[in-house]
Amino acid sequence: MKTITKQLFILALLASGFTAQAITNSAIAVSGTNIVLSWPSYGYESYLIQYRQTLDPSDSWSALTNAYPANSTNQTTFTIFGVVPQQGGSGGSYSVGSGSPPRPSFASSSMTAMNSEPLAVPVDGSGGGAPVAIYPPGFDFSNFNIFDPVSGESVSGVGYTVPLLQQSASLTLDDAQPLDSGSGDPPQTGFYRVFHIPNWLANFSGYTFDGPTFIPVDYAAPDAPVDYVDSTTVLINGQPTDDAVFMPYVINGATNWGVGIYFDRFPNGTNTIQLLTTVRESDTLNDQTPYMVFSNAPVAITIGNLIMFTNWDDLIWNNTNYTFRAQTVANVDWEIDIYDINDNFVNYQTGHSDDGNIAWAWNLTDYWGNSRNNPDSDPDFYPYITITGNLVQNADNEPNAGSSSAGSWMPPVAAPYPSSGAWLFAYMDNFYDDGTTNYAGADSYYLNGIQTMEGGPEEWSYTAYDYPIEFGRSYSQTNRNDSWEQLTYNYLGSSEGQIRNFYYFGHGAANLIGGDISLLDSSNNIIGSKNLPGSKAFMTTQIVHDNITFNKNSGAILYRFVFLDGCNTASGGWPAAWGVPKQAEPESYYTSSANKNHSRPSAFVGWDVEIGGSKDWGTVPNFWNFRSYWMSDWAGTFQQDLADSLFDGNDFSGWVSPSQFNSHNKVYGYTQLEFLQWNNGGDWP
Repeated sequence: MKTITKQLFILALLASGFTAQAITNSAIAVSGTNIVLSWPSYGYESYLIQYRQTLDPSDSWSALTNAYPANSTNQTTFTIFGVVPQQGGSGGSYSVGSGSPPRPSFASSSMTAMNSEPLAVPVDGSGGGAPVAIYPPGFDFSNFNIFDPVSGESVSGVGYTVPLLQQSASLTLDDAQPLDSGSGDPPQTGFYRVFHIPNWLANFSGYTFDGPTFIPVDYAAPDAPVDYVDSTTVLINGQPTDDAVFMPYVINGATNWGVGIYFDRFPNGTNTIQLLTTVRESDTLNDQTPYMVFSNAPVAITIGNLIMFTNWDDLIWNNTNYTFRAQTVANVDWEIDIYDINDNFVNYQTGHSDDGNIAWAWNLTDYWGNSRNNPDSDPDFYPYITITGNLVQNADNEPNAGSSSAGSWMPPVAAPYPSSGAWLFAYMDNFYDDGTTNYAGADSYYLNGIQTMEGGPEEWSYTAYDYPIEFGRSYSQTNRNDSWEQLTYNYLGSSEGQIRNFYYFGHGAANLIGGDISLLDSSNNIIGSKNLPGSKAFMTTQIVHDNITFNKNSGAILYRFVFLDGCNTASGGWPAAWGVPKQAEPESYYTSSANKNHSRPSAFVGWDVEIGGSKDWGTVPNFWNFRSYWMSDWAGTFQQDLADSLFDGNDFSGWVSPSQFNSHNKVYGYTQLEFLQWNNGGDWP
């Protein structure tokens, strides 16, 4: 991995030594006709505040305010004005905001159970019952009795725990409580919840961003702990950018998490920056895994690079030459030196720029005249630029007297494709054996199906790797973690970049695949997987984006074909993580300006529901017959396109009805991709 001079460091020094804590001891109070929410704070946090009138599934949470700043260093308050009916009268108009209301008196609350879920009732009688499902994981119920509305019985809350958010209606709550006006009028009931949202842990005022820079982010448990952040997207001027990385950085011995942003890929001037964070709300992985997406408020920033790369190409996409481009101040001499993946010098060029625009069309030969256009031996190049001239300018953008030099690593340049794209077939090895005996004999269909699919590329002499992922209770956590690390970095993200076609079978969710052990229902059927404490036995959309597809440190690796054969893999951000548009695209798209990455036609296949494991998804033999047939059709002599091969594979296998298959099997990108199309280095464009 190459060292970039600034290496995403600068703003790390601006981070404060905050330690984020879970919101506890939050309270709700009535002050006149107003409701006052309050909770502990440190003074730097931002919050999302939501409301819903009932917990009925037909009701939903709505935002009262977003990116609400803490207004105290020990107790933040938020006031909802005019929602409590006056004594003997009706309530006032509904409005929200902050203010300085009279000191509140805490009102008792009461509520009729809206469903059959257990209720938490304060032992001291200070309030009515609220469903236990709305409390955060790990909440201490010692001061509550747990009331079962079905049996009418109560038990002590001592030792009672809430599983980690089992349903989307029970996302992380911070002591939300039902409300009662306390008057003789019918109560105005409802629920409020407060989320501590990820936000920048740095003050941008007066700061100018230059080059790769690390910005620490306030990822706060339990609402947005780092281990549950499956995706972080940076918006510059309201547009998502691929020039950002979710990463840790150690400052004074403490690990800080945040984003490294390559500001030298953006024009100089005033811009806005914003953060979107997708947080998984459960350790259970299946099509029911709940997610929350948090956004902070846009903030104005100043970008001021000495050298920038605003029209950079990450790929040597035309196979014959590549143009290095940069922008800097006017009237400079420049030199670009190229190094290969083994740190060997390749070639260099010098020149002069009157207007600050720098361009060198390199013919892919080295200093000694040898061709360097073999993608197998030269998958990446690393250029370094040096400029010399009057680099310090005055307020009128005129050069000052004197001459100086500056240099920096330019972004890496990757070969678009190896001489032939290899295949990887990865699958959870104990999928049918972990924790259940309901699938006796299933392994024979399972392994035969995997091996039959591997026969597709082998028939055409393409390299196909077989990778069983260590899964289940028979392995240690370390072994499971290591197995996924090898898959991610030694195979999919290998610096050699040979693998460009990937099939995965196993558990999944909208933004994550993997898990440690099988999750079983009451009948001992497999319904998903579960991440155990300390687990790294998974892969997220963020990991793929940062370390494989849009790798800004060692070079991009774009995949031609990806099939994530697991639950719900087509519902979230997986297609985009692999660089595939989340829609069908014609071949003409890939030669148009809309294809900003210069990728060759590529396709993603996934599902938008939980597949298998129930009577609605056929038998295990037919399940695996489909997987054998679709590959046989796609790689067969007649060269059917991808979408037709998938459909016919299901039809021939008798797995599920055509309508069910078409409803839930999703193919994105170039859906007409043929098996042999564009799988060799010189095939495209």
